[in-house]
Amino acid sequence: MGSEELNNTVDEVKSTFNLKKEVFEWFYTIVIALLIAFIIKGFLFDLVVVDGPSMYPTLHDGDRLIITKLNYEPEQQDIIVLDSTYKNREAYYDTLGDLNTLQKTIEYFKLPSNLKKKYYVKRIIAMPGQTVDLIDGKVYVDGKQLDEPYYTGETFAYDSAIEFPFTVSDDCVFVMGDNRPQSKDSRSSDLGEVPIDAILGKCSVRFWPISSFCLIDHN
Repeated sequence: MGSEELNNTVDEVKSTFNLKKEVFEWFYTIVIALLIAFIIKGFLFDLVVVDGPSMYPTLHDGDRLIITKLNYEPEQQDIIVLDSTYKNREAYYDTLGDLNTLQKTIEYFKLPSNLKKKYYVKRIIAMPGQTVDLIDGKVYVDGKQLDEPYYTGETFAYDSAIEFPFTVSDDCVFVMGDNRPQSKDSRSSDLGEVPIDAILGKCSVRFWPISSFCLIDHN
C-alpha cells in the first residue's frame, strides 16, 4: 500500500471515529436536556393555558401562565392549578391494592378518559379546618365576610350535594373561580374540596398574550 493510499485510509478511519463521537455527544446532550426539562417541569415550574371563562376577569380564556412549584405552600386567595380528577383517580388506584409510584404511572396509561389528569385554574377561598358559608350572595370564612375585590357579583351554592356552612377537611382547600356563575368549583360535587396533593402550583406570571404580560395579583 502506497503512502497516499495509507493516508486516505487513516483519514477515513478518523472521519468515521469523529462521526461516532459527534453522534454520541449529540445523544448525550439531548438526554441531559430532557432530564433537565423533566426536573424543571416536575419540581420547579410549568406552563399552562387557561381554558374557559371561569377566572374572568382576572384571567382570560387562552392566557398562558407560568406556575411555580418549588417549596409552594398554599395560602388563602392564591390562584392555583389543580388536578380535578385526582381524588377519583386515587380512589381507583386504591381498588387495585397498595401501588407504588411506578405502578401508578404504568396503570395511568390504562385509565379511562374520565380519570386522566384534567387541570383547573381556581382561587383558594378557604384553608384546612376553615368554615365556608354563603349568606345573601356573599362568601364568609369563619364567620367573616371575605374581601373579594376581584369579584363584584353574588355567590350562590352550585348543587344541593354541597351544603353550607361547609368545613374544609384536613389536607384540603376550598376553591372557587372568579367568574362564579360560570365556574365549576368546590361548590360542585363533581369537584368538591381539593386535596392539597392535587395542587400543581401557584400561578405566578401571565406571559401571553404579550400585551397582558404581568405578575399575577392574588388579592
